[in-house]
Amino acid sequence: MTSKAAVECRVDGTAPTYCDAPNHASRTVLYGRDAEVDAVQARLDGARLGHGGALVVRGEPGIGKSAIVDAMVDRADGFTVLRTLGVEAEHTWSYAGLQMLLHPLLDRIDNLPAAQAEALRTALGMGDGAGRAQRLQVGLAVLNLLVDASAQRPVYVVIDDAHWLDCDSTDALLFAARRLTTESVAMVMVVRDGFAPVFPAPGIAELTLGPLDAEASQALLDTRADAVPFTSRDWILRLAEGNPLALLELPVADHEDPMHRPEASNSRYTTTSRIKQAFTERIIALPESTRTIMLVAAAEETGETAVITEAAARLGANLSDLEPAEIDDLVRYHMGRIEFVHPLIRSAAYHSAPRTRRIDAHRALSEAFGEGDIRHARHLAAATTGPDEKAAAALESIASYEAERGGCVAEMAALERSASFTPEAEERARRLVEASHTAYAAGLVEKALELAEKAERLTEDHVLLARTALIRATILSWAGDAGAFEVWMESAEHYAVTGHENTGYPLLRGVWNAWETGDFAKVEYANELATRFGGSNNTWAKRLARAAAGLNRRPWVTAGEAVDALRSLYDYYQPLHDDFRRFDQVLAARWRLLAGDVPAAHLTASEKVRDCREAGATSPLIQALLVQAQTQLHYGRYADAQAAATSVIELAAETNDRRALMQGRVWVLLPIAAIRGEERRCRELIAAAIEDAPEDSVIPADTSLGLLDLGLGRYEAAFDRLHRLVEGSTPMELLTQVPTLVETAFRAGRAEEVKEAFGWFADWADATGRPYWEALVERCRGLLDADAEAGAHFARAVELHHADDIDPFERARTELVFGEWLRRERRINEARAHLREATEVFERLGANPWTERAQGELRAAGDSTAIKTGPDLAERLTPQELQVVRLAAEGLTNRQIGEQLFVSPRTVGYHLYNAYPKLGVSSRTELAKLNL
Repeated sequence: MTSKAAVECRVDGTAPTYCDAPNHASRTVLYGRDAEVDAVQARLDGARLGHGGALVVRGEPGIGKSAIVDAMVDRADGFTVLRTLGVEAEHTWSYAGLQMLLHPLLDRIDNLPAAQAEALRTALGMGDGAGRAQRLQVGLAVLNLLVDASAQRPVYVVIDDAHWLDCDSTDALLFAARRLTTESVAMVMVVRDGFAPVFPAPGIAELTLGPLDAEASQALLDTRADAVPFTSRDWILRLAEGNPLALLELPVADHEDPMHRPEASNSRYTTTSRIKQAFTERIIALPESTRTIMLVAAAEETGETAVITEAAARLGANLSDLEPAEIDDLVRYHMGRIEFVHPLIRSAAYHSAPRTRRIDAHRALSEAFGEGDIRHARHLAAATTGPDEKAAAALESIASYEAERGGCVAEMAALERSASFTPEAEERARRLVEASHTAYAAGLVEKALELAEKAERLTEDHVLLARTALIRATILSWAGDAGAFEVWMESAEHYAVTGHENTGYPLLRGVWNAWETGDFAKVEYANELATRFGGSNNTWAKRLARAAAGLNRRPWVTAGEAVDALRSLYDYYQPLHDDFRRFDQVLAARWRLLAGDVPAAHLTASEKVRDCREAGATSPLIQALLVQAQTQLHYGRYADAQAAATSVIELAAETNDRRALMQGRVWVLLPIAAIRGEERRCRELIAAAIEDAPEDSVIPADTSLGLLDLGLGRYEAAFDRLHRLVEGSTPMELLTQVPTLVETAFRAGRAEEVKEAFGWFADWADATGRPYWEALVERCRGLLDADAEAGAHFARAVELHHADDIDPFERARTELVFGEWLRRERRINEARAHLREATEVFERLGANPWTERAQGELRAAGDSTAIKTGPDLAERLTPQELQVVRLAAEGLTNRQIGEQLFVSPRTVGYHLYNAYPKLGVSSRTELAKLNL
C-alpha cells in the first residue's frame, strides 16, 4: 500500500501537484504554498545573517503545517536542526518538551552562567533537587543555550504540535522566541487550530494556513486516481474542503457509495471529524491484537517500545502484532520508538476502544513502570475510577518531584488530580490549598482562585480557610479589586479563631488595600480588629492605619505623625510567608517613598530589582521597577525612568498584568510627557492606560495633566483639576504635588484657597527631614506671602535645593519663580543668574514649555544670549540601549548584563554597537568616563 501522508510537493515549476512522502526523511519539495514557504524561508535567511526570529504556523489538522516545516528542514543546509514534539500525555509534565528539544545541547550547559545552568539542570531533572528552578532563569538559559549553539552554525528550532507542550516548556520557549531578533536562530512552532488547547503567543509573528484552492485540490486528488471512482470525485472535493490530508484519506476510507455515508449530508461533520472517522474505520478493520497494542501505544504517548511491549503483553498482544498497522501506514518504528504517522491516528486508536479497555491499558502501563516512577502514578490515576488514597498519594509524590524541578504548573496539576482521588474531605481540602498556592506561584491566578474556593467548600479548618483567604486576597489586591479588603479580614478572623499570631499580616494588607482604594471607613475597621485581636504583630496594621489617616488629611492624625508611623514599620514588619516576601519588600520601598525619603526608596527598590532579576521573580520585579522608576523621576533621570517603565510594560505584557501596564504608563511615562509639554503623547498614554487597566480601575492622571496645564499656561484649568484632588476622598494622590497646586493658585489669583492644603504639605515635608521637601515649602511660602517677604523664602529654597541633590526640575522651577520675582523687583543681574540656571536645566530635561517660559523671562531681563545645553547624553539612547550602557559603565560584561536584563550577550553587544556612536565613544573605558 502506498503512503497516505499529507505532504505537498512540487515536481516542477509549471503545474501544481502533490506526491507522497513515506517518512520524514525523504526530501520534500513544496508547491502551491509559495507565500507560506517564503515566510518560513525568511526566518532561515535572517538567521544566516544574525537576524533570526520566531514564527507560529497555525492551521487545522491535515492542512500541511508539518509538511512545510519538514520541507524547510531539507533546505536548512548548514544549520543545526533541533526538534521536539508536544505530546498530549506530557501536557502536564514539567519541561518534558524542553528536555527533548535540548538533549543534543546538554553538553553545552556548562557554558552558561552558573545561575542559569543550575536553573536549567533543575528544570530538566539533572540537578540535585536542592532548590526550585526559577522560571525567568530557565527561559534565559534556553535563550543563551541556543545562542551558544548558533556561534558555530545557525540553529533551526522546530516544535511540532506546540499546543501539547507542557506549560513550563512553553513559557521558556516563548521567552526565548521573543528575544531572537539579533541571534542566528530561527524558531518555528507548529500549532493545531481546533481539537487542541489554545496556544496564545503574543509578540510573535503568525502564519495561518488556509485550504488549498480548487486547482491544487484537484491536482492532489489526481494522485489518488486509482482509489477514486469518477462518480465520487466531486463529493470528495466538496467534503475535503481543500484539506490535503482529507483529499488523501477520504478516497481510500472504504468503497461504500458516498451518498449512503452520513457525513455526505450532515453539516455537523467537520473536515477533521471526517478524517478521524476515516482513520477509525481503518483501525477497526485491523486484528484485535493489533488494536490492543495500538491502544497501549496511544495511552503511553512517549512511544517507549520496551514499556509498551511489556504492558501490551499483559493484555495478550506483542510487538509483532503491530505489523498490520505498519503495512497500512498507521504507525512506524522510528529511532527505537513507536510513532503514529499522524496525531489524529493516535486519537482514533485511543478513543475507538471501549472505556473499560482504555482503563485496562492504563493499569497495565502503571504495572509496567512500577512504583517509584512518576509515570506509574500517572497511569495509575488514569486507571482509577473513584476515590483512592493510593492513587492520590502517588500523584502527590509527582507534585513533590515537579516542585524540585520548578514546574509550578505541573505541580499544581498533580496536586489537583491528587485531591480529586482523595477520599477524606479534610485531606482533599489540604491538597487543594497546596494546589491553589502553587497555581498562584505560577501566575495562574484564575486557577488559584478556583482551587481555593473548592477547598473552602470542603473544610472547616480555620488555618486552611485562613490560607485560602490569604491567597484570594493577594490575587485580588494585585488586580486592584476593591473586594480584596473583605477577604483580608476574612483571613485575619480565621487566624484569630486559633489564637494565631499571623492575624497581623492580613490586617496590615487589608489596611493597605483600603488605603489604595480610598475607603477610610475600612481602614478604621481593620484598625479596630487589630485592637480587638491583640498580639504584637497587629501593631503593624495599627501603625499603617495611622499613616493612612495622616497622609489623607484625617483630623485626628497629622501628616508628621503619619511619617513617623511609616518609619516605624521599616524594620519591624516581616511578611508572613516567603512566597510573599519580595512583594512585601517592594511595599516597604513604597512606604519610604510615602515618607519622603527618596534616596532610601531608590536604594531599596534598586536592591529588589537586582534581587528579583537574579531570582527570576517576574511579578515582584514589575512592582520594584515601578518604584525604582518613580524615584528616578525625582532625580531627574527621565531616560532611566523611561527605560524602567519600558521593562515594566514588556514584562507586564508577557505576564498579562493589565494593572502594571496601566501603572507603567500613568505613574512614569505620563509625568515625563506632561513636563515636556507633549499634550498629544499624554492623551495617547491615558487612552492606552484605560484600555490596559482592569475594569473599574481609577486612572490617576489628573496630577500629571495639571502639571501639563501649568506648563502650557492654562492656570485656571490646572487649578481646578488639582484642587478637586485635594478636596477629594484620596488627597494623598496630590500630596507631593501640592507645590504645583500652590503655583497654579498663585498664577490664577486664588492663593487663599490653598493655604490649608499647603499647611498639610508643610507638616509632612518637615517630618521627612529632607532639605529637598523643605525647599518646596519655602518656594510655596514665597508664592503665598507678600512680595516684600517672598525674596527671602525663594533664596532659602534655592539654598536648600543645592543641599539635597534631588529633582532638578523642581529646583529649576524654584530658580524660575525667584528669577521672575527678582526681575519684578528690578534686581536684574541677580535675576539673570537664576533664570539662566533654570533655562539650562529645563533644556537639559527636555521640558520645552518651561524652557520657553524661562527664556522669555531671560529676554525680558535683557539677556538674549542663546542657551543651548542640549538634552542629557542618556536621552540620545533607546531605553534598552541606556540600560545596557549603564551596566557596561559599571564594569559588567556582556554576559552579566544579559543576565540582568533577560537578553542574550549578543543582544547586549548589538545595543552597545548602536549606542557607542550616539555617545561619541568607542570603548567601555571611555564609556565609564561619561557622566550618564
